[in-house]
Amino acid sequence: MHQVEAESISAFLYFNPSYLHFSRKTAKLDLIVLWEIEMKQLTRERPRPITDWDGVYRQGTPAWDSGIPHAELIRVMEEKRFPKGGTVLELGCGSGADAICMAKRRYEVTAVECSPIALERARLRAEREDALLRLVLDDVFEFALTAGQFDLVYDCGFYHWMRLTKLEPYLDMLWHLTRPGSWFFCLAGALDERAEGGPPQVTEDDIRFELGRLFEFVHLRHARLESPLSKHGFKAWSCLMRRPTIKK
Repeated sequence: MHQVEAESISAFLYFNPSYLHFSRKTAKLDLIVLWEIEMKQLTRERPRPITDWDGVYRQGTPAWDSGIPHAELIRVMEEKRFPKGGTVLELGCGSGADAICMAKRRYEVTAVECSPIALERARLRAEREDALLRLVLDDVFEFALTAGQFDLVYDCGFYHWMRLTKLEPYLDMLWHLTRPGSWFFCLAGALDERAEGGPPQVTEDDIRFELGRLFEFVHLRHARLESPLSKHGFKAWSCLMRRPTIKK
């Protein structure tokens, strides 16, 4: 069987674990039949890219909007990994909990969001918490064309959606938003956990291959993504990276 077929079958088994529960006496899978099943079902089982972000907010509170800053973001700031008070861009800020948290810690925050409903919630939250930051309603990719460069680019949940359909444009955007020495901090869904409403999942190898093209890793560790759908949130990757500096 070709390698691409084997990889696809592995993916199918991940999304359909019930197929692994077979007797040892009959442990020989018919890969031809399995391949046919995979071709019919795998695409349907994988997370579908979201195209109408405002529509998601119109339906209520999205699965990724817990209404509080992510604990892992607070942890990284308290570890003083990146310079305090620098310029920060959050990609897809949603209702603004993380952006406001950074602004209250005296970072110069710009938060961009394509959903008018989400951004209005962020504006109201900022007023309520007396936080000073720049909120921008725009397509992230369009905004990046003229946004300039930042000391830190923060991404909570944007990468794991964009990599499904727009990985190369996403990486190109990060290149334009950073300079040598800039930091990139990303929270993305991790493997080994299937839960209703959870985020798209990314492997460690995927992260190292995709984001490692641009950045050096400072840490890559497990964390949690808070969610109104789960008391304990969802398993995630905490990826802190830095764009290499030019050595003289």
